[in-house]
Amino acid sequence: MVRPTIVCTGICNTKGPEIRYMAEMVAAHGGEPLIMDLSLGAAVEWADVSLGEVLATVGTSLEEVFSAPRARASTLVGRAGGAKMLDLRAAGRCDGVLAWAGSVGTATTTRAMRALPIGVPRIMLTDMTSGDVGGWVGGSDIYIVNPILEQGINAITRRIVANAAAGIVAMAGVPEVGVGARPLCAITSYGTTTPTVLRCRDFMEARGWETAVFHAVGAGAAMEDLIREGLIGAVLDITTAELMNTLAGSSFGIPGDWAGERLRAAGEVGIPQVILPGGLDQCAFGPLSSVPEALLDDHRRGRRRSHLGSAMPYVHNSGVTIVTPTLEEVEEVSTLIAARLNGARGPTAFILPMRGWSAYDQSALVATRARGWAEGNGDGPVWEPDPDRPRWSRRATRMLRVLERELDPTKENLDLIAVDMHLLDPGLADLVTGCVVEMLESRWGRGAHRHLDVRGRVE
Repeated sequence: MVRPTIVCTGICNTKGPEIRYMAEMVAAHGGEPLIMDLSLGAAVEWADVSLGEVLATVGTSLEEVFSAPRARASTLVGRAGGAKMLDLRAAGRCDGVLAWAGSVGTATTTRAMRALPIGVPRIMLTDMTSGDVGGWVGGSDIYIVNPILEQGINAITRRIVANAAAGIVAMAGVPEVGVGARPLCAITSYGTTTPTVLRCRDFMEARGWETAVFHAVGAGAAMEDLIREGLIGAVLDITTAELMNTLAGSSFGIPGDWAGERLRAAGEVGIPQVILPGGLDQCAFGPLSSVPEALLDDHRRGRRRSHLGSAMPYVHNSGVTIVTPTLEEVEEVSTLIAARLNGARGPTAFILPMRGWSAYDQSALVATRARGWAEGNGDGPVWEPDPDRPRWSRRATRMLRVLERELDPTKENLDLIAVDMHLLDPGLADLVTGCVVEMLESRWGRGAHRHLDVRGRVE
């Protein structure tokens, strides 16, 4: 039986004993260890893959790394490490990765790990697990394990590291799982857009598709990567909320170290995509204590709408707080959406529900428990009616003006459909699935659903 090759890595000049012990445990559990040096301050001579060899992959010198500020050195080494891991993978010498580090080492090593395709097993031993690990994991499937201690081979860490080594060897031995016979449709979701997501999911699966539902709290980055890898054949981007989260600086936005942009991949590849503004009525942050003071002050001053006059953001649960976006932020996101959709090569429809974009963005007149906001609780916490058309959202009319101005009117593959519906209406889900089916069957065209478009009513 072939022993899987496991890259054992980290900052070798300060974590030498720890990385060597990882390699010993990999060998003890049936793997072939390959130590890679990702040091920042000084190279070691005993690594199987030296720091100089790693840096040479991208044409960076040791001197450039050693003379750079620590943050810059981390970026240089991490990027080079990712390129080297890809080379090793192509040569059959990287079946998995195991690393152990503190904060800087974790940032460096996970940057390298993220270069590998989804599905390649990677375990990061880091004592930084009590904080937000989203910036390190990004859109990848890295496993994070808490070794309790930053360094030291002792009674506490021996078993933890041995467990991780046994795990990575076992994962590396799992046979490749082939792509299914059914095509795959990507769908983006929030809890507050779930009814429409489920209706669309069930429709696509009934037509013989598999569906991949991405929680729009950063996972949209992984979706874009998978589209570029050719694994996804259609996109129902119902929940584009990450755009607003990213604009607001929330940890639920797109990871800062991710190289791509949302709303790019499907257009570049040319696959059918139907896009909605689901969740753009809110900015999701962590616990209330994590919301920046400037945003809290906006709520107190009335610059951001508050629920039931509370002058505070709405607490979704103990781990998520909903900050209401301003109209200026809606305009900024709308401009960004238009710019990205203008570059799309394949059939692309942006459907704009004028009555609201999530369970929290609906009036008391239509709210029900099935729609995520039960009767008797008043308007949803971010609902803001348009002064001239109170059944429509003020954010929706603002977005419509921007999209009408910014979307390229000469692109026959791009359509804007503004409808007198709420995002959670069953008819809206039916419109979404109807559009994507027409696209897949080459029956779709710009203006095909003009009979539903309400733009003639907007001055």
